[in-house]
Amino acid sequence: MSKLVRRLIVLYVDRDNDVGERLGVPTPIIGRNNVLKVATEYILRYPDDSDANAMFGAIQLYDTLISTFGAENVEIAVVTGTSSEDVTADMKILNEVDRVLQVFDADGFIVVSDGPSDEVVVPLIQSRRPVVSVRRIVVKQTRGFEEFAVLARYYIGKLFSEPRYRRYALGVPGALLLIYGAFYSVWPYIPAVVRTMIIASITILLGAAFILYGFNLHESLLRFLRMYEATFFISALSIFFVIIYSLSTYYMLHETIPLWGTLNAFDLIGLVVGAILTVNVIEVYIKFRIKPFGRIAADVLLTVFLLMVASDLAGYMFGKVGTYTLLFDLMIYTVVGLITLITLGILRNRYGKAKGGGKSGPKGVSVR
Repeated sequence: MSKLVRRLIVLYVDRDNDVGERLGVPTPIIGRNNVLKVATEYILRYPDDSDANAMFGAIQLYDTLISTFGAENVEIAVVTGTSSEDVTADMKILNEVDRVLQVFDADGFIVVSDGPSDEVVVPLIQSRRPVVSVRRIVVKQTRGFEEFAVLARYYIGKLFSEPRYRRYALGVPGALLLIYGAFYSVWPYIPAVVRTMIIASITILLGAAFILYGFNLHESLLRFLRMYEATFFISALSIFFVIIYSLSTYYMLHETIPLWGTLNAFDLIGLVVGAILTVNVIEVYIKFRIKPFGRIAADVLLTVFLLMVASDLAGYMFGKVGTYTLLFDLMIYTVVGLITLITLGILRNRYGKAKGGGKSGPKGVSVR
């Protein structure tokens, strides 16, 4: 570097001009004694400001370079911008750099700053002379850090001292560690199928919880729970059994399943959906004294479809059910659907409230 750059300027950049405005001194400030005088006066007035530390850091760097390049080849200067920190600040810095070069013509700069906001002018300075290095003076202990340390120590102590916080700081992690240790001790002895079921169940539960809270669906779930407690209980219980069934069975559609004979997945889901909708119909009638004909129709049509058509439709797609069998099931389902809709339409006209459009449940939500 000594062959290419023989003369250096240690340049401290104060883009927001705290030094000039607070002390009222003209800039640029050139020379070690002048910079030291300004830095001393500044730190005596504003001991908590980082500009003073950065100026002393520039002086220290200047003294170090003198031993290498000689006092005649190194200079130190302070240039400032404006409080607006915009284009006018950058132009002022550039003008002051030119004035410094008129006093001491150097081959390059070492820019010193106390933060990234001052370093944005480095490309401007490079338009005059190469920037050999950029040094940022960071104050190791500031008021903000002290406050953070005090608050951190206070809240950490609070976490471990107060019972209501200790249960979360120690109780929950302790429970998780205990569960992990218990599973880890017996995990090699658990059959692979059971392990798969455990991992799948935990994943499904966590995924459902994250989705409910992430998309704010838990509020709708709580409202549904408050309105239909019995339906919610039956739904949760049914979904649990469906998950257990789905995880435990090894058989394809239309295969024999232990304990259930020829019952297949669609039949089981149809029975579960039918049970849920039937319980909901009964609960609506008991709570609101309304005959929910629409829900009865949905219950019958959906349950019959799952029990009669869905399994044969899936079997047809897999080549296990013939075309005539599927068409016969569709015809029977159509007849059952028409009879259901006609019957419920007659009952609604006779016993329902055609003009009122149905009684409303809580918060104006129709339950028909």
